[in-house]
Amino acid sequence: MRAWLFVLLVFWAFPAAGQPLPDRPADQLLSRPALQALAEAQTARDTAALRRGLASDTPSVQARAAFGLASIPDTTAIPTLTDLLGHGVPAVRTDAAFALAQMPTATAAEALLETLRFERHPEMQRLLIHALGRTGDESSLRALLDIGLPPERDADVALALARYGMRGRTDSTGTDWLTEHLTAPNDWARRNAAYAFGRLEELATNRLGPIRTALDGYSLNDPAAMHLLRALGHAEDSTDSRRIVDWLRSAPDWRTRVEAARALAPRLSSPPARSSLLSALDDDHPLVARTAAETLAGAEWSPRHTRTVANWLNANPDRWRIIAPLLRGLAHNGRSSLVLRTVEDWRAERGPVPYAAALPALAPLDTARADTLLDAALRHDDVRVAAGAVEALGARWDRRRPDNASATFRRLTTAARRGDPALLYRAAPLLADSAFAPLGAADTLASVYRTLATPDDLEGMTSILGALGTLGGAPAEPVLRDALPHPHHAVRQAAAQGLSTALDTTVTAAPTPLPDTPPLDWDALQSLGPHPRLVLETTRGSLTLELNTEQAPQTVQAITRFAREDRYDGVPFHRVVPNFVVQGGDFARRTGFGGPGFFLRTERTRIGHRRGTLGMASAGTDTEGSQFFVPHSMQPHLDGNYTSFGRVVDGMDVVDRLRVNDRITDARVVPTRNR
Repeated sequence: MRAWLFVLLVFWAFPAAGQPLPDRPADQLLSRPALQALAEAQTARDTAALRRGLASDTPSVQARAAFGLASIPDTTAIPTLTDLLGHGVPAVRTDAAFALAQMPTATAAEALLETLRFERHPEMQRLLIHALGRTGDESSLRALLDIGLPPERDADVALALARYGMRGRTDSTGTDWLTEHLTAPNDWARRNAAYAFGRLEELATNRLGPIRTALDGYSLNDPAAMHLLRALGHAEDSTDSRRIVDWLRSAPDWRTRVEAARALAPRLSSPPARSSLLSALDDDHPLVARTAAETLAGAEWSPRHTRTVANWLNANPDRWRIIAPLLRGLAHNGRSSLVLRTVEDWRAERGPVPYAAALPALAPLDTARADTLLDAALRHDDVRVAAGAVEALGARWDRRRPDNASATFRRLTTAARRGDPALLYRAAPLLADSAFAPLGAADTLASVYRTLATPDDLEGMTSILGALGTLGGAPAEPVLRDALPHPHHAVRQAAAQGLSTALDTTVTAAPTPLPDTPPLDWDALQSLGPHPRLVLETTRGSLTLELNTEQAPQTVQAITRFAREDRYDGVPFHRVVPNFVVQGGDFARRTGFGGPGFFLRTERTRIGHRRGTLGMASAGTDTEGSQFFVPHSMQPHLDGNYTSFGRVVDGMDVVDRLRVNDRITDARVVPTRNR
């Protein structure tokens, strides 16, 4: 027993260099009332109770209090958290460093740097570097590079520099360091440096030469390649076409091929680019084929290419997810009759989701037949169909603002008056256009807003408030002012931002208590155990997710309850973004705008958003409900913004195969004690 304990402690203390930060060590939350009280304080957003916990004589209590404060960025706790960076117990100082990483100011940067200069515990080093990347300024960036950390920390430094850049903190010294590490022998250092250039367009466009050299030297299996292909996609240099085409044709990893297909978007005038994308329509991975179709849709096609696409449609009539974007390309390239016929056939013969996916292809077709189809779609019983019609109207308006705005206004108000968040999310920003102001857009949106209520209509409400702020004027301002004291902070913030825009001044909403959220049920959580498993049977196969009860108790409690109540059965994956995420769990509306009728609190955890992480979708802090997502690849820019509460332990190949409108056929929970 002791030998096994020693092995576990060694593994925890010396994680593999460059890997995403390990999960927080267990603290037996489910059996310790003192820790449970702090978890309840975190859920209640009781920062005073958590600050008192920091002063405890019990290290595990101090650690749990610091961990709880990571979900509530209380800047008054920064001095105490800073003091705890020197605590003798690693669990306390690592949680203190994690909490400081979530704070909105850089006031702790000097303390983080000073601690890092003398810290020798690998886990603590990594969390300090992480915290600096999330909160530090340019001077701390330079100081971080001057410390002289061992090569084992290069991967962490590379990711920290990416985090600096995503906050607009860049420095030529840091860019030089990242460039040098594009060819680092350490896999994760190389991958994270490449990730930085893939995420940061400004950095990439200034270092295209070294990026090309590094990419040319990578093996076809190197995951860093997908990030450098994304970096090349930021540029429009046609000389990269052949390089990118070679990766699209040869890379064994489907995610790398996806990024290659996307990187060809600014190079569609190149014949090799168009030809390789046409060939990729038959890629053995459906998400590569879909990405190729989406990229092709923006190209000007030759008559030969147009015939090739039309023939492909005829040969693959059931591949609607790929055909839908190709229809947009056909519409742009003079095949309106084929597009109209296909939309009409899908309306009659297919379900609402394929029909909705086809509707945006009507955007460039200013014909009576297309208008008739859009009008019918806007009145369709299924909101997903109406949303597809609104998307088409928006694309048509953006492409060529019609001389006669009244027809577009009439159609948009038809959608808006239905009051569904999925429609308002798309229609309200369009109605904010100045062309619609004299037609009564503000009056329409104001009247719709008064019919809405949280939690079910949150995203519709915030969309309207944003549009009213842009429109301004007498009908808009009273609605915005009335929303300032709304119980939910997202509505208050939208109202304040809207008024600030309308009045050209700064308006701040007063803080009010958050709406109620389900309490923690410790008996139910104890019955689940610290690592219950959620098994999802889907139309593509089975996948198993291991949940972390200690790090995200409220989220685990809710998700397992929904599963046990069979609420996920039959629910579609409504969103699949290739090489980003698969998202599902909307059992209320099935559109991506539904929830359980209440909000959960955001629980910030030490589970990084990597390939296979289970995270909660949200419309902002403390707006989580029932929807969840799983990334296809590392997505560290999501860390600290979304609740991560588990990981895929079996069936990641199933996640890779999931497509829009694939469904969960059965969800079941396996408690820890039963395994």
